[in-house]
Amino acid sequence: MFKKIILLITTLFILFIALSLIILFLNIKPKISKVLINSKEIKVEIADTPKKQYKGLSNRDSLCQDCGMLFIFPDKAGRTFVMRNMLFPIDILWIDGEKIVKIDEELPLPISPEGGKYHSGQPVDYVLEVSNGFCQENNIKAGDRVEYLK
Repeated sequence: MFKKIILLITTLFILFIALSLIILFLNIKPKISKVLINSKEIKVEIADTPKKQYKGLSNRDSLCQDCGMLFIFPDKAGRTFVMRNMLFPIDILWIDGEKIVKIDEELPLPISPEGGKYHSGQPVDYVLEVSNGFCQENNIKAGDRVEYLK
């Protein structure tokens, strides 16, 4: 009887560790998808939780030229983004549904670690951060449509 209890506890412990590692691995691996703007495909990392949205692109050295971070919000609201601990300049696209409503281009590196603040100016439910100059290089402007690809 005692051996069966020890065997059961050991088995449950191993299953717990294995499940914990699987969950940890799934949470570390970023979700990748794509968006399409003016026939330009952009690989995006999804920021859809408060923790991911707070961290954003902070403390990263760079972002590949055709990559971005897509912030997804459950509702439309005025948004304020802070370039906290940013190490490279970016463009920010403010998106209402499938339409770009505003672009803040070639944002400079912040002077202080707290970073500069940028506002959507109107309710949005998506925000896309891309490399500095990306919008100008690809002729992306307010009013353009965004297509979300899996």
